[in-house]
Amino acid sequence: MKKIQDDWKKIGHVPRKYSDSIWKDFKEACNAYFDRMHKEKNAENEEEINAFEAKKEYLENLKSFELTGTHKADLEAIKAHIEAWKALGKVPFNRRHIESKFNKILDALFEKLSLSKKDTEMMKFDAKLDQWVDNEDERSIEKEQFFIRKKIDEVQNEIFQLENNIQFISSSSKGGNPFYKRSTKKHRKTQRRTQIMERKIK
Repeated sequence: MKKIQDDWKKIGHVPRKYSDSIWKDFKEACNAYFDRMHKEKNAENEEEINAFEAKKEYLENLKSFELTGTHKADLEAIKAHIEAWKALGKVPFNRRHIESKFNKILDALFEKLSLSKKDTEMMKFDAKLDQWVDNEDERSIEKEQFFIRKKIDEVQNEIFQLENNIQFISSSSKGGNPFYKRSTKKHRKTQRRTQIMERKIK
């Protein structure tokens, strides 16, 4: 709209007998646009506030939720809570702290499940990522992407150092060398960390 207004100024003068009426038409068109935009914005804000109130109530109810001890049923129940939370909608920017509270409860529930560390971490990450997408929170997504890429670089340097250490140990002393055993174990663990981070970037 700002560009349209700038373009209007650049077009130049019109005959005096048309200038008042054409300016009036243009001004009315601009006002109609801005009125509609403000109306939509106000409706959106009201919708977000309602979503916040609904999430606040949902959070209170979720605090009393307990796992049954049946792995499959508990996992499905947690996934259902995540979907129900998402369905409540986007909250106002200055009230997004409620998302962190939900994530803390999720973290506690995931810790109690007998999932592998890798699966637990990815499920927690997916839930967090979905919230950012739903809230159109590009800043948090970019910050997380930057953080993960930085960690990948650090871990790859660590892998390179470990591989050097492993190669340095002579083949004859590998079997009983405790340093070799520690290095190879750490090498496998570090590679798994890299795989998880690469999945997160994707």
